[in-house]
Amino acid sequence: MRKHSVMVGSRVLYYAAQLSHAKRFAQARRAEGMDAYVVPDQTPRPARKVRMNPLTGQPYNRPSTGRRTP
Repeated sequence: MRKHSVMVGSRVLYYAAQLSHAKRFAQARRAEGMDAYVVPDQTPRPARKVRMNPLTGQPYNRPSTGRRTP
């Protein structure tokens, strides 16, 4: 899970999984007069695994390339 941080100076106020939530929280703190800023999580996203349909043995979201006939 992602950990975007909302900071005031060197102190962490809030961790958020979604960057938009962290930005909204920081904006609310700035409206209250605190000097809050967002530090986005820089770790790479984990690779997504292909989910297989157990009935057909095919992936659920099969790529559409190569299936079209001209």
